[in-house]
Amino acid sequence: MRTMKMLTLTTSLTLAALSTGCLLPKDGPRTGAVASGSPLAVVDDVKVWTTTSKEKVAETEYTDENGRSLGKASTYKDKTTVHTAKIWYPVQGTEQLSDEDFFRISGDQASLDETIALRRNGKKWSRRGIGLMAGGAVGMVASYFVPNGGIRTGLLVVGGLSVSGGYYLSWWGANQMNPETHAVDRSVADRAANKYNDSLKATGGLSLNKGF
Repeated sequence: MRTMKMLTLTTSLTLAALSTGCLLPKDGPRTGAVASGSPLAVVDDVKVWTTTSKEKVAETEYTDENGRSLGKASTYKDKTTVHTAKIWYPVQGTEQLSDEDFFRISGDQASLDETIALRRNGKKWSRRGIGLMAGGAVGMVASYFVPNGGIRTGLLVVGGLSVSGGYYLSWWGANQMNPETHAVDRSVADRAANKYNDSLKATGGLSLNKGF
């Protein structure tokens, strides 16, 4: 019974991770932008998000008429935490660009190549991680039907390690595909924008700031 509960929990967590998209990259600006003649810039911003967790607020002890303890019960409530992080992203005029479009328009081929390599690497490891998770979950479920105790335990252990390892690889890959993850430093993007704007005879070193 304990083994079946663990299998059910592991399978449910794996399916939830795959179906809810928590291991998929976040959507960013659409790619395919072309040079419009507007200056390029790097925008500083602040990302704000919240998470909810359970927080223990009380514990009640139950006793019988003789004062002997019958057990304890904990009371929890939802706790919402606000997180902030500094981010930056490139723009053309007032339009947000993907890093790929930004470096392509600015003519910074080296940074463009690094960005494309980062996204491809992320996609590769994300797919491998998802496959490893799925294979691990299948192995754990299959172990329930194996009569040999040693093989069953081996399948459970290997399956569990595959699920946890696959989750990490998928998360790592999805993070590399996230538009907020950059292959180069912000200063590199600034230099690319300055060089491009100089070629347009626009204001050099244009930088917009939000939230500061």
